[in-house]
Amino acid sequence: MEDQLSRDHLISVEHSDETRERLLEVAAKLFAEQGFNKVTVRAICEEARTNVAAVNYHFRDKLSLYKEVVQMLADIMDRTKTEALDAGEGLSPEDQLRGYIRIFLHRLLDPQANPWMGKLILRELMDPSPALDLIIEKGIKPSSERLRKVVGRLLDLPFDDWRVVQCALSVQGQCLFYRISKPVATRWEPGFKYTAEVIDGIAQHVAEFSLAGIRAVAAQKVEANA
Repeated sequence: MEDQLSRDHLISVEHSDETRERLLEVAAKLFAEQGFNKVTVRAICEEARTNVAAVNYHFRDKLSLYKEVVQMLADIMDRTKTEALDAGEGLSPEDQLRGYIRIFLHRLLDPQANPWMGKLILRELMDPSPALDLIIEKGIKPSSERLRKVVGRLLDLPFDDWRVVQCALSVQGQCLFYRISKPVATRWEPGFKYTAEVIDGIAQHVAEFSLAGIRAVAAQKVEANA
């Protein structure tokens, strides 16, 4: 009777929402640190303190679990950029871009942010899996069109003009550089921290640098049409 009760308890724990969330949290960390191929289901379950059967119940297999982690990452990416763009609604294009860069950088460099996100993105960029398409479709494309519309207004060009696309990518690239280079910065200058004041300074630099570049592209456009 006691053995049956223990088995029933184990099954209920394995099938709980709490177990599912714990598996996602542990899997995200391990996939980011070691990569998809090196992580085993057993290792995930041991760290999540549950039975291997729990992965089969909640996600079917390791690949489906990985795709769920990537979907979670894509949702966070899109939400971060969407919130940054929403904050600038009604402002001039210049102020919209400044606000977007500031909010986006604060989210990217927040010391409380999950460290696994940046690592997992880097792994996907260096060694793409089929899940990279999910990051692009769900985490990048939805908000990129809105950013390009802001840049397009600054250039007086359609959002899908290649010059607009290049400028928008340059803005994104500068912001992402500070996230990717974070481990280098902390080693280059011991004691360095991305405080709110430091991030504000970086955001101001990136914004002014980007706006100057966009103005230069706009000037070239005028000269070409003259």
